[in-house]
Amino acid sequence: MMIITTVAYRLRQWKRSIAFLICIFAISAAATAQDSIVNLSTFRNIRFIDSLSLYELTPPGEIKDHEISRLQFKQYLPAGIKTKLPVDWLEKELYLKFTIYNDTDLVRNIAFYPGAYFTVNTTFRADAASGGVYKVVNDTVPDMKPEPGYTFISMRPNEKAQIIARLRFLRASQNTLAPLLMRADYIEKHRALAAVRRSSLDVVTYVASGMMLMMIFYSLAVYTQNGSKEFLYYALYALCTGTMLFFISFLGPRLNHFNYLYIEYLDLMLLCTSVLCYLAFMKTFLNTRVAHPFLQKLFNGGQLMIVLMMAIYSALYFFTLKFYLLALVEDLAKILTLLLGVTFVSYGLRNRDRLMRFIVAGNIALVSFSLVSLIMLMLQFQITRHDGFSLLNRPLIYYILGLVIELMLFLTGLAFKNRIEIVERVKERERLKLENERKEFEQQMAVMAARQHERDRISADMHDELGSGVTAIRLMSEIVKSKISTTALPEIDKISNSANELLNKMNTIIWTMKSSNDTLESMIAYVRAHATEYFDSTHIQCSVRTPANIPDIDMSGEKRRNIFLAVKESLTNIIKHAQATEVAITITTYSDRLVIEVADNGKGMDVSNTRRFGNGLANMRRRMESIGGLLTFSQNNGTTLRFELEL
Repeated sequence: MMIITTVAYRLRQWKRSIAFLICIFAISAAATAQDSIVNLSTFRNIRFIDSLSLYELTPPGEIKDHEISRLQFKQYLPAGIKTKLPVDWLEKELYLKFTIYNDTDLVRNIAFYPGAYFTVNTTFRADAASGGVYKVVNDTVPDMKPEPGYTFISMRPNEKAQIIARLRFLRASQNTLAPLLMRADYIEKHRALAAVRRSSLDVVTYVASGMMLMMIFYSLAVYTQNGSKEFLYYALYALCTGTMLFFISFLGPRLNHFNYLYIEYLDLMLLCTSVLCYLAFMKTFLNTRVAHPFLQKLFNGGQLMIVLMMAIYSALYFFTLKFYLLALVEDLAKILTLLLGVTFVSYGLRNRDRLMRFIVAGNIALVSFSLVSLIMLMLQFQITRHDGFSLLNRPLIYYILGLVIELMLFLTGLAFKNRIEIVERVKERERLKLENERKEFEQQMAVMAARQHERDRISADMHDELGSGVTAIRLMSEIVKSKISTTALPEIDKISNSANELLNKMNTIIWTMKSSNDTLESMIAYVRAHATEYFDSTHIQCSVRTPANIPDIDMSGEKRRNIFLAVKESLTNIIKHAQATEVAITITTYSDRLVIEVADNGKGMDVSNTRRFGNGLANMRRRMESIGGLLTFSQNNGTTLRFELEL
């Protein structure tokens, strides 16, 4: 009995608890129903209504305008919808339903903004004036011009209206759903605040775009000057990358069809085209066909796969509405690009090519930061939740950072390559110069050899032909003199003396022309022999002093001839004018100079008559100057002539 009483008591308690919970739920539902109405007096400028909006998803185009009322709105937008949008929603049409109540005594003009980006944004309204029938909102209010992306709604005092918005998303990951209401005159400030939130990112992208523009001009200038194809490819790569970055900021806040096309389609096309140009640049810059066959195959395969994915993406974009297929191909293209970068980096780290190391280091930075950017995009990952560092949550920032580092390292590698090319060009120029000098020297040697051969031939002919003839004349003149000794004929003496003098001159010419005599030693020996023989039949005592060691130095026939004739002229003047009894000839060589001193103990020269009677002295000076020599004279108990020549 006690047990039955206890059980009955427990049952009554449970019934009271259940009844209490039901009351609480009913009160909460009533409060929720009351809160789901947006009272215009509850906000001053702007109010988010995602928690007050019911939603329904349908296939695109299934619900016509006159069928709006049959939509079943059963649940509110899920929490966190503003930060993460379900992927399957992007292929459907989204309908939002909320109620507006103007609980003031004034006409209120408000604007509805669902978020970004929507290719379809149609708003329907049902109120007492329309008899509860949903009609398309006129989207006009007095003194306000229509704004893309915003729907104007005018509410009379104490008027209540139900709003249904038909929305169709872009087929891209940039969509955001953040429905809100604002005062109609607050739109400009709303846009300004959005621009402020994007300003840091815009500054970065514009700076990066400017850097790409500079690289375009630089690469085209180098291509124009040198015709190097790699710089044309790099200019195209910089053009695609810079255009992509520029449009991200320039078109970002704009709600127009071109921006929609860019976000959905052109963005990826520019990215893939830039990768194609970069791979073409790498193949040419690193000469992969010859130096790195593996990279040549890798880059060719990568280019083929990227072109194939571009074609598949284009077909899916223009002929289907399947977002998940587009997203899959886009992710595969980005993953393929990363794999190409990782493979190149792993190959480059094992390679000892110094030029490649700069490119590898740049690709390490680009691949690493691109991977961070891709992970943040795919997983909706955020680095920080602090508003002051919101720029760190932008995936694009990390891609740009990797791009800038890659660009800096590329410029460093380019400077290194230019230095190598300059060194190689200098070496090649020096090699060609030496080759030309060698050829020119060989030509000169051939000419000299030909000249020497011709000189030897002429000297031999003169010795054999002219020499024998002149000798014969002298001998015959002597014979004639001996036969007519009773009668002296001065003409016969003149013939004999002239023949003898002519023979001596001819011997001198033959000596100067013969190439085997082109040495300093030969010249000294010839001067000594001539001086000794010249004074042998005279009353003048001649002494000749020569160096103990004569340097083995070549001396051209022209120098030998002019020095000998100058010394010979001095000896002739001594006999004719000096009235000397002794002549001392001293030949010395020092510091690559030849010095010949001819000193006599004669009466010396009359300096006042040197200008009048100094043809011999002038001739000697002229001969020495013609071969770069010098003639000086001094007088001290006779005359000393000093002949100097740089050897």
